[in-house]
Amino acid sequence: MVRALLADVLTGGRVALGVAAAVALLGDRVDLFSIFLSAAWASDVFDGRLARSSGRRTWFGETDMLVDTWVGACVLAGLGLSDRAPLGLMVGGIGVLGAIYLWTRNPAISQVLQGIAYGAALWLIFTSADATLAIPLGTLAVLLVLEYEKFVGKVLPMFFRGMASFFKGESYEDPTAASSTDDRTRI
Repeated sequence: MVRALLADVLTGGRVALGVAAAVALLGDRVDLFSIFLSAAWASDVFDGRLARSSGRRTWFGETDMLVDTWVGACVLAGLGLSDRAPLGLMVGGIGVLGAIYLWTRNPAISQVLQGIAYGAALWLIFTSADATLAIPLGTLAVLLVLEYEKFVGKVLPMFFRGMASFFKGESYEDPTAASSTDDRTRI
């Protein structure tokens, strides 16, 4: 019960972290942006682990990918509105990909949006003299080590299945959905 509740708190908190990251960029606080982005990434990993270890269905489990999409959209908005990324990238990423994801619920579309947002954020990190921007790089490295098997065994196949169904004009069907107790157990 406590683990499931904590998983929901982390998922809900990620919504606020996305907004905080965008606001930090607008306020020219790239140091805070680094911290908020890293915390959002970490909360995404640990909410899923807590949900799975609880063995119970969580309130926000079914919205996990939507929350991930929200964070990516917030990062894109912050980068675009602070003139750190082209405004067209922000509008295209959020407006087009966000709308397609909301309409289809195809996780691959969300992953593309997130990839664009985090790619632009990493570009900011690589081109900035601010040393605090290394925090997300360290966080990303640790999380990739912790989640390597999940990334290779679940996330990448889900992406390729999702892209295939999108380009075929089919709705996305998750083959693991029937056996899952929480959406976070699938991704």
